[in-house]
Amino acid sequence: MLKLCIEGWKYINNSYAIVNQRQLLELLNLPIYLRHKDVPYPNKNWNSIKNANGFSDEENLKLKSIKDPKKKEIFDVTYRISSPYNLRPSDSKKTYIFATKEFELDKSLFVNFNLNDFNNRSNSFIHAPSNWSKKGFLDFGFRENQIKVIPCGVDPKIFFPISLDRRNIIRNKFGIKKEDFILLSIGAMTENKGIKELILAFSILRKKNKNIKLILKDQSNLYDVLAKSHINHLKNSKFKEFINDELTSNIIFISNNLNCEQINDLYGISDCYVSPYLAEGFGLTPLEASSSGTPIVVTKGGSTDDYFNPIMGTQIQSKLIKVKSASYLRPNVDSLVESINLVIVNPKKYGGKSSHSLVAEKFSVKKSVQKLFNEISL
Repeated sequence: MLKLCIEGWKYINNSYAIVNQRQLLELLNLPIYLRHKDVPYPNKNWNSIKNANGFSDEENLKLKSIKDPKKKEIFDVTYRISSPYNLRPSDSKKTYIFATKEFELDKSLFVNFNLNDFNNRSNSFIHAPSNWSKKGFLDFGFRENQIKVIPCGVDPKIFFPISLDRRNIIRNKFGIKKEDFILLSIGAMTENKGIKELILAFSILRKKNKNIKLILKDQSNLYDVLAKSHINHLKNSKFKEFINDELTSNIIFISNNLNCEQINDLYGISDCYVSPYLAEGFGLTPLEASSSGTPIVVTKGGSTDDYFNPIMGTQIQSKLIKVKSASYLRPNVDSLVESINLVIVNPKKYGGKSSHSLVAEKFSVKKSVQKLFNEISL
């Protein structure tokens, strides 16, 4: 039986913690000896109350049931999933480090950084969830055979198409009319998410269609970045002509914590999930939206290419930009507008049960964890 120790975060809604917790719940179903070592949060203000993971009581009880490793206990595999990335050798036979690349990698993202030492080890590996992330680590100097690409997955039992009755009830709570076409974006609202580009596209679309509204759900409880801050930035930029009170009155801002059911409801009441990102390590929320049956619009050329399928929605044309050690995508705003319009004109062409089935078949967390298990068991 494989002895596995995971070093990571639990109980909060940071993306790494969410991936870790979903993986842990799936690993509990496999024939392994599993232990978890809690790693301190990098921000002293993070905690399980202010930044709750949104999991059910039953799921959190299962997470709490996973025991800590005993002192000096030796494992077959140590798997780390937190930040900064700890390159220190472990006492295990093999060490895996979950890590992503967005704009760029630099030494500040690592602890115990010694690239030559890491590259000379035959038993230490980077778990990159996308080929975009893999390329970032290759460009930084890691060896290709030490980078294992295993995508993240979502739970199709949590993210699924809601009923029409529930959709109507939830839309009514938000004051959304039957004829309104809802765009949605969820995330940290940091620069790499492309929120400014989304707001500009929203402004252009509303000139022809006054029934379009936008929902922005931020994670200001984690990152102190409010979605509204992008409005202020645009007001003081060369794009200020696009921003006015009429526009902002048709944007629904959400900052409070939501549980998984409430997040699925947001996907369910929306007509299109939009992620015009500049750089993403994986892009989990568009995959969740696809599992919920919501059509997606995502940047072409980045991490979501690993799972995107035309059944899911449309892609935004982009240009790869390289500046010194950084690389990112510049999504074309005209293409973004066109991509959203394609969904508006033919909404039943994308998403729905077909999208949910595709995610369940190929990109579920169960499939992802089985791939991870197969890799670390070699």
